[in-house]
Amino acid sequence: MFQVRNYVSELSYEFIRSTYNFLSNVDSGHATESFTDFVVGHGELWSAQMLAAVVRKNGIDCKWMDTREVLIVNPTSSNQVDPDFSESEKRLEKWFSQSPSNTIIATGFIASTPDNIPTTLKRDGSDFSAAIMGALLRAHQVTIWTDVDGVYSADPRKVSEAVILRTLSYQEAWEMSYFGANVLHPRTIIPVMRYDIPIVIRNIFNLSVPGIMICRPPVDENEDEQIIDSPVKGFATIDNLALVNVEGTGMAGVPGTANAIFGAVKDVGANVIMISQASSEHSVCFAVPEKEVKAVAEALESKFREALNAGRLSQFSASILSQDKSS
Repeated sequence: MFQVRNYVSELSYEFIRSTYNFLSNVDSGHATESFTDFVVGHGELWSAQMLAAVVRKNGIDCKWMDTREVLIVNPTSSNQVDPDFSESEKRLEKWFSQSPSNTIIATGFIASTPDNIPTTLKRDGSDFSAAIMGALLRAHQVTIWTDVDGVYSADPRKVSEAVILRTLSYQEAWEMSYFGANVLHPRTIIPVMRYDIPIVIRNIFNLSVPGIMICRPPVDENEDEQIIDSPVKGFATIDNLALVNVEGTGMAGVPGTANAIFGAVKDVGANVIMISQASSEHSVCFAVPEKEVKAVAEALESKFREALNAGRLSQFSASILSQDKSS
């Protein structure tokens, strides 16, 4: 008990010391966001160190890795980050040369910018960091432990006949996660796809269940094409959407109309979920989150007020989909 208390005291002292050093060196323009990332990342730092200590106490050679020293990411304008694989590989090689070990406990969720400012991997960052590290290490497999048995073919709360899937392709998992299925964040799949590394999702509370494997579909050597064991793997839905329809005979064959429509949508920061255009080119229909439809409608009415008054656009409408409407 004394050893545990002493170890926690050391971590607390290290947190205070590193916080002081961070605030002394960080540029004031980055202080708020960077300090938030710095603070929330300490949960990962503490848990990795404590787990490594437990592993070593059981006689296993083990070191812990502060991935802020290895994983370099570039922040983007959409509150996401893009991994710098080239620089991260160099730092990972340097780290291993200085800290060789048979077992590594690495922190998840946290990284650094090219200026060595602590940051995080944002939403679902822990899964994302596991995929990035798997890609950097050229792992044979990445296993993500969660609290569910797997991925269902549909939402079991809405479809009683839903079954647990055993395999998904990268593209299938990507699509299902985008449309609300409890799989992975789409960005998690990108790093492992580059090296055909399978992802296995398992339930840490139910080890008897094999889970689901996400990988590239097998290839028929004779036909040189991917083997598809089922034409439809599952159904997913997104709730609380709105359909926006822009219609008019004056749209047909007019260059730049779609650019003007979606430029107006972009200006209000709305996320377009789906786009459909009639073959006659006289109408464009798209879906946006319900909470954003009012701003989208006002932007479009402002953008096309002249066309509406002149009759080039005969109809502009926005309708709310029901709670359980499929997309």
